[in-house]
Amino acid sequence: MATRILINTDSATVHSGLAETTRNIFIPLLKMFPGKYEIHQKGWWHRQTDVQQYWPIHPTNVIETPQGPQHDREDTYGRKTLIPLIEKLQPDIVFAYGDLWTFDFILNCPIREKFRLCVLYTVDGYPYYGSLDENGGSLWGPQLATADALVTLSEFGRDVLKASCPELADKEIHVRSHPIDLDRFSHLPDKKEVRSEILPPEYSDSFIFGWLGRNQFRKQNYKLWEILHYLRFGDYILCKDCDRVTIKEWNLCRRRTKDPSTGCHSDRLTMYEEGYDYTYCYWCKSRNILNGTPRKVNVWFHMPKTDPAYDATLHSRAWKVDDVSLYTDGVTGLAGVPQSALIKIMRSWDALLYPTGGEGLGNPVHEALACELPIVYSDYSSHAENARHAGIPIKGPFVSEQNNCIQRMAVDLNSAVRACLRMMDMPEEERLEMGKRGKEYISRFALERMAPEWDFIFDSIMKAPKKKVSLFNL
Repeated sequence: MATRILINTDSATVHSGLAETTRNIFIPLLKMFPGKYEIHQKGWWHRQTDVQQYWPIHPTNVIETPQGPQHDREDTYGRKTLIPLIEKLQPDIVFAYGDLWTFDFILNCPIREKFRLCVLYTVDGYPYYGSLDENGGSLWGPQLATADALVTLSEFGRDVLKASCPELADKEIHVRSHPIDLDRFSHLPDKKEVRSEILPPEYSDSFIFGWLGRNQFRKQNYKLWEILHYLRFGDYILCKDCDRVTIKEWNLCRRRTKDPSTGCHSDRLTMYEEGYDYTYCYWCKSRNILNGTPRKVNVWFHMPKTDPAYDATLHSRAWKVDDVSLYTDGVTGLAGVPQSALIKIMRSWDALLYPTGGEGLGNPVHEALACELPIVYSDYSSHAENARHAGIPIKGPFVSEQNNCIQRMAVDLNSAVRACLRMMDMPEEERLEMGKRGKEYISRFALERMAPEWDFIFDSIMKAPKKKVSLFNL
């Protein structure tokens, strides 16, 4: 009899990282182990797209409104409809993929002992304890310990859980990265040919950084316009002794470089001491410096240009980079372009620019590596574990989220500009070689390699007895 698995995550038909990872786990399982698995899904944000559907998807609720059908917020993550679906389908395994708050109600449901639970947990920063009691015990550790199998997408994620939650110290935590479909990337188009096909001639000799991501604040989309500004206008100095960049502070109110001599509050320096005048390196005080030079550079944003969570046009105009910001047409929150078109877009880039504040994996990094693109990346969390094999890191301090203390890297603009300059000034042959190393590294996560590893986890779950779980207050 086939093992029946009920997935609870983004619908496999939408364009999101969760959906793509789900497809890349379960479609190969169905193909490599025919008859062994029966797959169903409670699909969040379900909609019909160009993506082929391979199993029954039971959408979260939709309600009719004057603006048309909208997703029922009370059924977010299946909070109203998943448990009845479990009772109906009687799955052997429930596969929960996401943050803890997307499946905490499953851990505590009254029929928990009727199924085995496999959790694929996205750890996008540290610490990861939720809250602490007076003895150092965590909130999230005991909850995660109830899973029959706990899986993270990176070694970073496993280490953070083990370090943050003493309750998980002795629990086996598997690591399974995002499976990559290398067949999609087997015939990569030439950059020059792609640019001549999809871009006007004036972009033929521009250095194009690409960004691919959603509109979450932790991804720090806003940093992209800031970095682009400094590269475009050369608004920095470069020290020839310590090799560090000192950016010239930008007056967002007046949209020009700050001029402290005016005495205006908006012209006061906030990054440097009063009186600093950019005639020497701020970091080592050397006067052996070079003034920045304007660059012919663009950032291509593969994300929605219009979105209720941010105003892309406002940011680009505030930093005077509206005319050098490119956007993919037809991209919305959960809908995008066909995969073949995305590869063509990414191959027109010179490098991926990924200054995120933290990622549970960072699928765009996998895709960039498969496209043989080098990466400029924030050196923190799960994505850095992979990006460092073909990239240049950005350093930075941290800010903590208020409700759970998870730290987000606030990338340092001086470090970001220096990293981008290194990438831009690198001979193209070296960038190409860096990209090839990335492709070689990412091949270890090919679909045909990852499917047996997931089969092993599901086999192990089924061989073990069902857990007896005590309900607890969340």
